[in-house]
Amino acid sequence: GFYMEAHPKLRPVDTLTDGVYIAGVAQGPKDIPDSVAQGSAAASRAAIPMAKGQVEIEPIVARTDEVICGACEVCVELCPYGAISIVGDAGSNHAEINTALCKGCGTCVGACPSGAMDQQHFKTDQIMAQISAALEDIGK
Repeated sequence: GFYMEAHPKLRPVDTLTDGVYIAGVAQGPKDIPDSVAQGSAAASRAAIPMAKGQVEIEPIVARTDEVICGACEVCVELCPYGAISIVGDAGSNHAEINTALCKGCGTCVGACPSGAMDQQHFKTDQIMAQISAALEDIGK
C-alpha cells in the first residue's frame, strides 16, 4: 500500500496528520524527476513550522465524558484523523482523545450512541442559544 495525501490538488504532499509529509514512491509509482520535485515540496512544507519555532494546535477538539463512555469504539472507527483510542483497565475502558491529532471535525460527537463525546466550544446549550438568536432575528 501507499500513503494517501490530504488532497491530491491542494495539498499533494500533506497528510491528515500535521507535520507529516509524503513524497516520491511512498505516495505511488513515480519517476525520478517527480520524486525529486515532491521531495523538495515536502521539505519546504516541513521547514515552515520549524522556521516559526512553534506549532499551533487546533483549539476546538472533542472531549470524552469517561463516566458515560461505554468504549463501544464507534468513534475510534469513524475518526478520520486517528485521534481516538480506547484506554483504561478492564471494566472501566473509555475513549481518549489525542488533542494533538484532533481537528475538531465533530464526527465522533455526532456518532456517539451514548452521548459521551462533546465538542469543546460547541456545547448543546451554546448551539441552542445560537439557533434561538437566529430565529429571533428572522421573526423581527
